[in-house]
Amino acid sequence: MQKMKNIIKLGRLEIDLEELRDFIVEGKKNCYAGNGKETILPDGSKLLTFQKGNFYYEDNYAGYCQAPGRELVKWKNKNGQRIWQMAYSGGMLNKDGMADISNKDEKLAKETFIFLKEALSNVPREIPFRGPRFFERGRFKYYHHDIISYAENNLIRAKGSEQIDVNGRCNVFSQDWVAELIIPK
Repeated sequence: MQKMKNIIKLGRLEIDLEELRDFIVEGKKNCYAGNGKETILPDGSKLLTFQKGNFYYEDNYAGYCQAPGRELVKWKNKNGQRIWQMAYSGGMLNKDGMADISNKDEKLAKETFIFLKEALSNVPREIPFRGPRFFERGRFKYYHHDIISYAENNLIRAKGSEQIDVNGRCNVFSQDWVAELIIPK
């Protein structure tokens, strides 16, 4: 079955949103979720990149227990026109549900991030932002919820959140995200 084209004009570019959607999923699976090659930048942040066809993807984040970042898709290469961006922010939470800045339980944090990568490697095409709506392995449960789209095609503008529970304890990890196409003047 052939996919329908869904063309949108971004300045001089005409982008097929379905091709972009497929690329975003592939980029995620080949970068953080797929243990892609990280480059440490001078500011200490980590950069992962992927390129295929007309699209170039990068994921840049800093930190560990609290590690905000952004994903960016550009046209053709790292210097190309910005097409789509998603920002995410959050991290580990302590037993009181507050940001865990002490990193007292490094073992739990390490296990949580290994599980997060596994959940994110199952990113669904229909909501290509983080992981599936629900994913479970062993004592870990991943939830992707509060997904709100402000347009008919959720690549145009959307937001949501994700959380990880372990051993029945709600919210050991929580993160929010926002994503949208970049519409030039």
